[in-house]
Amino acid sequence: MITTRLLLSLLVSLLTLAGCAQNPRQVGHSLTVCCPGDYGRYERFSVEAVELPHFLRDYMVEEFTRAFEEKGLVRDDRINDLKVTLRYHHVNLNPEQEDIDPFVRTEGMSVELSYIANVLVEMRETATDELVWAGRIHRIHHVSPGEYMHEDAARGEILMAFRDLLANYPALQD
Repeated sequence: MITTRLLLSLLVSLLTLAGCAQNPRQVGHSLTVCCPGDYGRYERFSVEAVELPHFLRDYMVEEFTRAFEEKGLVRDDRINDLKVTLRYHHVNLNPEQEDIDPFVRTEGMSVELSYIANVLVEMRETATDELVWAGRIHRIHHVSPGEYMHEDAARGEILMAFRDLLANYPALQD
């Protein structure tokens, strides 16, 4: 006979599993350039944000820095082996909305925008300017008039996407 406590425990477990199944990763990633260099010799990196909307700039740089430092590298914007560039690019999914910037909404605009937000990551060797690693994190957005970015909710997903993007980047040995 099933007790109430066991039944309740099973119900909580099933609801937890169902919630996980319905909540896939919100931010994807893809690697575009990998492995032409000797990554073991890179110890320090700089980060530059290019064309990132102002409200994204600080926390994108912070989360990338955190994920890359987990690989054993040290951020040093003055003396470094790698220059990392984070660049924003979006693609409107509705051809009629190609000229609409999702971050500049004029008064009276009442359309829902659908677009793919991309943060492109490029790593260049400081000494040669050679591209040695590149990829992107991305997310599809559907934004109704009046909605705004929820940075705190997005930070964890962005950190996980940067970690996933860097998963195959070799960690420095101590």
